[in-house]
Amino acid sequence: MGCILAGALLVVGCGGKKEADSQSAATPSSAAPANNAGGGSGSIPMVDSRGNPVPGMPSATGAQEAEGLVWTTPSSWTEEPPSSSMRKAQYSIPAAAGDPEPGQCAVFYFGAGQGGDVKGNVDRWAGQFADASGGHPTPQISEARVSGLKVMRVSTEGTYSPGAMAGGDTTPKPGQMLLGAIVEGADSNWFFKCTGPKKTIEANRAAFESLVESIHPK
Repeated sequence: MGCILAGALLVVGCGGKKEADSQSAATPSSAAPANNAGGGSGSIPMVDSRGNPVPGMPSATGAQEAEGLVWTTPSSWTEEPPSSSMRKAQYSIPAAAGDPEPGQCAVFYFGAGQGGDVKGNVDRWAGQFADASGGHPTPQISEARVSGLKVMRVSTEGTYSPGAMAGGDTTPKPGQMLLGAIVEGADSNWFFKCTGPKKTIEANRAAFESLVESIHPK
């Protein structure tokens, strides 16, 4: 598998649909309301103007549900309003001691048949990182099943250059790490992508694994 990931570039998914982080592939989701209580285990659900829970926001038990998939947010992570309509959920990951900033984990789902295939997205994630020589390091990948769903875990590190369409700062950042999981849903893939300073992401590896292991169909 490693040989097909080296030299990865930004690719276009099946049927001409761009992959995770691509604005044109997005399926608009409900705007995140301003009354976010911070998310995580035991958080208060986000509600609309009529007091009804907003789909995709965490419940009082810490479980999060969106488009038929359910997972449990690590209690140390903070729920944030998604920065774009591409994101079903977004979390701030607490910075490790000495790191200048926190990490972030974003959850993407674009709708039935959209978002691109697994290989294309792994290649694109790998292509956002560069090693000391300027090449793209080969990510570590593994496949497993979680609650009957096929899951590919991905990790890589180096200088991170987020794509312009991802939104936010696009300045290359050295010493970064990615932990990701691509989940084969009933009608399309889901993408769980955590990035940030290496020490911070490593310190939250167990929390990320707990989230992945909690994923199950609604």
